[in-house]
Amino acid sequence: MVPFALDRAAALILEIAGGTGTKGRIDVYPSVLPEKKLTITAIRTNDILGLKLEILEIQRLLRSIGLGVEPASDRPDEALYVSIPFFRHDLEREVDLIEEVARLNGYDRIPVTMPSSRMVCHRPPSHQRLVRRMRDAMVAGGFSEVVNYSFITPSAWDRIGLQIDDPRRQNVKILNPLTEEQSVMRTSLVPSLLETASRNLSYRCRDLRLFELRPVFWPLAGKELPDEKLRLTAVQCGRREPEGWAQGKENVDFYDMKGIVESLLKAFMVDNVTWDGEKSEPFLHPGKSCTLLQDGSILGTLGELHPMILKGFDIDLPVYLLDLDLEAFFAAGGECPRFRSLSRFPDVSRDSAFLLDESVSAQQVFDVLAKAKSTYVEDIVLFDLYRGKGIPEGKKSLAIRVRYRSAEKTLTDEEINAIHGKVVAALSKKLGAEIR
Repeated sequence: MVPFALDRAAALILEIAGGTGTKGRIDVYPSVLPEKKLTITAIRTNDILGLKLEILEIQRLLRSIGLGVEPASDRPDEALYVSIPFFRHDLEREVDLIEEVARLNGYDRIPVTMPSSRMVCHRPPSHQRLVRRMRDAMVAGGFSEVVNYSFITPSAWDRIGLQIDDPRRQNVKILNPLTEEQSVMRTSLVPSLLETASRNLSYRCRDLRLFELRPVFWPLAGKELPDEKLRLTAVQCGRREPEGWAQGKENVDFYDMKGIVESLLKAFMVDNVTWDGEKSEPFLHPGKSCTLLQDGSILGTLGELHPMILKGFDIDLPVYLLDLDLEAFFAAGGECPRFRSLSRFPDVSRDSAFLLDESVSAQQVFDVLAKAKSTYVEDIVLFDLYRGKGIPEGKKSLAIRVRYRSAEKTLTDEEINAIHGKVVAALSKKLGAEIR
């Protein structure tokens, strides 16, 4: 029938349109194509579709679209042999037949279920949790994090005034540096952060609170890879409060940065810290900086940047810097704080003013008080420093408030006076303090 129809169509074309006919016919399928057979099982169909179809229902659905379906009697499972017609070239695999079953049965009948799986919660390592807490603490203090390149120029150490023999000048060199400005790996975050602060100040961003929490890289003799140590460096300058008609106009000072450090010490349970004003960094102002110590170990430094360093970075206002060795800082921290119920008994405060030599620092006073501290001493606060009229030359007056409280009873005046007398005696013996 098909050859006759082709010959008749060709004759009509020659009669009406003209032309010359060619000999023979062109047949795309000159031979009979083999019949394609696929296998479909009820188990596989129901697993994929999430249904519970019987094998007879699957057979009925496939036969409804002209497919030849026969039970697979030679198989132990519920299976069907499906003969694929020549016009269904899209049916090549079992999953194609399953798709037809889903379409014929109705997509709306496929149940919507959440896949079940076992979720295992892994807690981050303790060091990673500490780093995250440190970042959160700095952001809570109003600081914004910056991320600078870990590569730096060797001349950066001259800009922050490091001595020639300073170990931070021993850098890991890059084999194929992009430029001389990025030819070594940094051993300090200070130059990069000051460069960032200088750039922001040149854009008229005068109120800055920036920090960077990144590793620094120290070369190790005889080893291919450097030693990575985590550090935190922060700078702040400008107004203490956001600009506004109801806000103060005071600028930040040394004690703002010191307050940030004290909040970190409290958050990470770092106790027995000494503020040493005699030790400092070459890039900090010698009279407005200090080193943070615990049992002789250096935790970090903070203070106002030296005017010469500010000039080298084209900065025209005071900038206060904090540089912490986080490896040492985390190691100095205590365990997670535990709740201790508040005492039901009242506290009693005693204020005393002491005449001391000008050379005696407040830290020395606190060290003596810490050693003479009674179990009833709850807090010690230095609340006044006075020099001037009535104070001899070379002397100064420090006023200290000591708060006493017992968790078991109400302290009597006699008990408090006896304890406070020991505190005064310790200061007199150790530092030559005179009660005013």
